[in-house]
Amino acid sequence: MAVTDDAISSYLKSLGVAEDEFIQDVQKMEKDGLSGEEILAALAALNVAAYFIEDLGMSAAINTQMAFTEQLLDDLPFFGSITETQLVALQNIQRSSIIKYTEHLGELVRQEIITGTQLGLSADDIKDRLTRSINLDRVDNIIGTAMTNYQQQVIYTMASELPEDQEYTYQGPLDKKTRPLCREIIAMQPFTRQELESRFSGAFTDRGGINCRHLIIPVSSSREYTEDRARARNEIKNRKRSGKYKKPQTLKEYYERVQT
Repeated sequence: MAVTDDAISSYLKSLGVAEDEFIQDVQKMEKDGLSGEEILAALAALNVAAYFIEDLGMSAAINTQMAFTEQLLDDLPFFGSITETQLVALQNIQRSSIIKYTEHLGELVRQEIITGTQLGLSADDIKDRLTRSINLDRVDNIIGTAMTNYQQQVIYTMASELPEDQEYTYQGPLDKKTRPLCREIIAMQPFTRQELESRFSGAFTDRGGINCRHLIIPVSSSREYTEDRARARNEIKNRKRSGKYKKPQTLKEYYERVQT
């Protein structure tokens, strides 16, 4: 998780710098004598994607994210075949995802700066609005999820030719933050894809959902999971006895529930 944590920290730092420079550029317009109407027109006509990514340095932040992405490969067990072409394709998908999200953030920043400028707010007040508008925990979740999903896609690519009866383990932390679904999957390992899907539909693909800290990896030794499996089973038993047990829910089930 250290690489992912570093990636998140780096991105958030770059985002903060880009926000500050965006505000400063608008303030410079005011000092140069542009009217509120002229500033609004300039912001409305602004190519936010190009400005936010190229001019404000988020392109460097994206490149840094890709460097962290490559570092993730060092932590993965290579058990099957994966070509350079496949790796590049997965990295390009990762880059595209981060670029689109960065463009989305750039648009949010523009909207808040427009509002702040129209209200005559100070730079500090606009920054406060940005902090409230752009949920940093959500940014953390999206970048973290993107990093883990990349790792899992590399694993799935290598596992694509494994037999149907291949058993998998669920690797990751078992702590206070572990979700009920992830705890249940840890407790049931090892499992085949069919066994996991029959019990928790969609879990083989989505794992624990957004910002899940776990990876599904082919079993190579029972020592990989026996200790955590015993702990997870004991925790589930104790939670049921104490009345603190929560029914696990897959990401698929969550979306089905909120859409009804």
